[in-house]
Amino acid sequence: MKKSLLPAMLILCLAVLAACTMDEKLSTCVKQEESIESYIESKFADSTVVITENGIARIVMVHGNGPAAQKGDSVLFSYKGYLFSKGPGAQFAEGRIKERLGDRHMIDGLDEGMVGMMRGEEAYIAFSARYGFFDKATGAVSPMTPLIYYVTLENIYR
Repeated sequence: MKKSLLPAMLILCLAVLAACTMDEKLSTCVKQEESIESYIESKFADSTVVITENGIARIVMVHGNGPAAQKGDSVLFSYKGYLFSKGPGAQFAEGRIKERLGDRHMIDGLDEGMVGMMRGEEAYIAFSARYGFFDKATGAVSPMTPLIYYVTLENIYR
């Protein structure tokens, strides 16, 4: 009887430990989201700011025109990716790509943050690690790092 309980207890302990770790990670994400919100309130009080239902922030720097990008549209855009630390920190990426919104080929923060952008629009898109690389290290991005991108939407293809 005792031998059969040992594996079950070990599995239960590991599950509890994993749950605590996940709670800590999610708590970190909440703090990051609060920091992003505070940054926006202090630096962009007079700017157009769009917040998605998941808390991803788009700060419009240059307004675009025409129809807004929707899930399912392909978008051509250039970007610069920065680590977020009370604003844009070290740049870790730069490029120009064409992707379909909603196909999950990009990190969720960019994918969701670009919905609603118009051709010619330039914006910062800021989000917690929850919508970035979360607990995975990727190149110069450490696990649990909030990100901010500067995006220029060049074209929308329906």
